[in-house]
Amino acid sequence: MFKEKPRRKKAGLALAPMLDLIFILLIFFVVSTSFSKLPGININRPDAKQPDRLPPNNVMIGITIEGTYVINERTLSQEQLKETLQLKFQANPKVTVLIVADEESKLKFSVFVMDVCKQIGIERFAIAEEKI
Repeated sequence: MFKEKPRRKKAGLALAPMLDLIFILLIFFVVSTSFSKLPGININRPDAKQPDRLPPNNVMIGITIEGTYVINERTLSQEQLKETLQLKFQANPKVTVLIVADEESKLKFSVFVMDVCKQIGIERFAIAEEKI
């Protein structure tokens, strides 16, 4: 008389393969992430209780205990530093300069960088410190 309709299987998602894929993607992104590195010199930074966050478009200037200026692992004289900062400012007027000075370096080296920034017109500069 009446024919019984065949029952359909409910559509479902297989969770195990999806979880495998998520973990593989997570591992891929963790391994492939590049971390921001400070200049390739050993610098002992002074401590601070409340560090500031800086925007990503910044120039890090390392200052060693002897007063050597380093940008991207390149040692620069004071004149080369001025020229480099001038070029960075011309390329991006909103550039931020981060001064990473050794805690034993003389203050005059950091002040020189700040003076150069002011002369060029760079308004955003900061001094890096270690968080306690």
